[in-house]
Amino acid sequence: MKISTKQYAQALYELTLEKSESEVNIVVEKFVKELAKNNNVKLASKIIDKFQEIYNRENGIIEASVTSAEKLEKSQMEKIEKYLLDKYKAEKVILSNEIRKEIKGGIILRVGEDILDESIIKKVNNLKTFLME
Repeated sequence: MKISTKQYAQALYELTLEKSESEVNIVVEKFVKELAKNNNVKLASKIIDKFQEIYNRENGIIEASVTSAEKLEKSQMEKIEKYLLDKYKAEKVILSNEIRKEIKGGIILRVGEDILDESIIKKVNNLKTFLME
């Protein structure tokens, strides 16, 4: 039976749950040896990504990125973080700010597959489309 990356990640999460750092190190070492034994070391990065998703979900953590034309101020980032905490009922938000001058202004907010595009360039493109109809 082939084990999926999600199954590996779930197993690793359950094996490390409520363990000390030294116990986690031992579990991870054994886990890597098991991957090698099954010729699945090539799946390690995908397993780590899935593990992170599971860990975050189980611990009420969301990862988000906000794209803006200029670096956002701390107060702006805090407002976005509060919005995300409320919207997703999260315990913690890990928020990054990506700078892309081509969006001209506004923001694009990404959380997983959710995207909120409030950029100026999108509004201009929507207006162009509307006027061309």
